[in-house]
Amino acid sequence: MESDLPNRNQEEIFPPKPILFGVLNITSDSFSDGGKYLREDLALAKAKSLIEEGADVIDIGAQSSNIKAEPISEDIEWDRMKEIISELKKEKVAISIDTFRPYVIRKALEADVDYINNIRGFVDPESLDLLKVANNKSTKFVAMFSQDHSIKASEFSDLKPENVVPLALEFFRERTKTFESLGLADRLILDPGMGFFLSPDYKVSFAILSKITEILSEFPNLMVSVTKKSFLGNALGGLPVEDRIVPTAISETYLWSKGVRMIRTHSPKSFLLAMKTWEMSHGVYSPQRGLQGPGPFGTSSYRP
Repeated sequence: MESDLPNRNQEEIFPPKPILFGVLNITSDSFSDGGKYLREDLALAKAKSLIEEGADVIDIGAQSSNIKAEPISEDIEWDRMKEIISELKKEKVAISIDTFRPYVIRKALEADVDYINNIRGFVDPESLDLLKVANNKSTKFVAMFSQDHSIKASEFSDLKPENVVPLALEFFRERTKTFESLGLADRLILDPGMGFFLSPDYKVSFAILSKITEILSEFPNLMVSVTKKSFLGNALGGLPVEDRIVPTAISETYLWSKGVRMIRTHSPKSFLLAMKTWEMSHGVYSPQRGLQGPGPFGTSSYRP
């Protein structure tokens, strides 16, 4: 028997698939996967896996920003990622570098990476000076909001559910003006930060989620990263990192449904499966895309 649900086009009711930034942590102390990918071969295998799952960009971080992370030198940070960048560029993989250090920003610009993702939001003069000469590049810049714009997350915060959105919007307006003065406003992507970057109180992060439409109405060029973050675990009774996959996928699906253009995630496959299920639950039966043949590494890429 044929379904009585209309075979509706995806474009009629849903935004396009977001650009997915697959997380590659080349660190010893990241909260989710610290120590797993310090070896170059393991890091490249992880990058390959993320691409196969559906990542559009590999977001490489070599300095952890979690609460208990210890700082490494800028030289070690760059040394951890430079060969990975070189190998991924050979395969024409889009690359994002997650760094707040001017030295690494300069090196990343020289390597012609596609994105620089800065948890401090490019608030320091040294980083802004580097961007002044970036007009001849195509690199885009992700500026993240956080409770104190420091080099890592914190257990202390003055942000509250009632003031976090106004303060994030104020920061985004100021960053937009700064990037306009540099002639780079069209390459600015804004990130509202989540989890301990905002507050140990999970309600602060959920305040951002609940107002995401309001934020998007003024700043549509948004990237959001909820992936396995502390606020999801804390809100659901203290879930450990490994049990946050479902809450992550649900939150990411919600963000996509509201029109967020870029999502940074540990598991592109989980999000894409959730997105596809959500579409079909609303009567959207786009052609099965399945395995699309050879990806950038000569293997099949996952595209539900």
